[in-house]
Amino acid sequence: MDDITAPSRADRVRLYLDTLRVRMDPEEFRVLGRLLRGAVASLAAPEAEYVIEVGEADRALLTPQVREELLAVLSIVATGTLEHQLVDLGDGALTVLDTAAANSPEAVGRMREWAARQRAGRVAG
Repeated sequence: MDDITAPSRADRVRLYLDTLRVRMDPEEFRVLGRLLRGAVASLAAPEAEYVIEVGEADRALLTPQVREELLAVLSIVATGTLEHQLVDLGDGALTVLDTAAANSPEAVGRMREWAARQRAGRVAG
């Protein structure tokens, strides 16, 4: 019998990052790495306040692809699975849902309604 074990959460993150390193612009990947380090540090110590500084030169590298990949990697960090999809919530807001929820019009609709209420509350507040 084979003694093969499933890859760990860390192994899945590394594998995903290795594929990104090959297909992303090196400078965008560098910025993604900086964002990930800050985001993971904030997840590890939620009681601390973290601000991820992005220099002026790096702001131009915060492309939609970098932002989407940041969400994708963080969802792997949080869930340990690659089974997720990015979903547009409107007005440029994205979220990550598991595959079942992303394929459910009702679940996506609830998330979009929630996001719209959050945006309306910020505008009114």
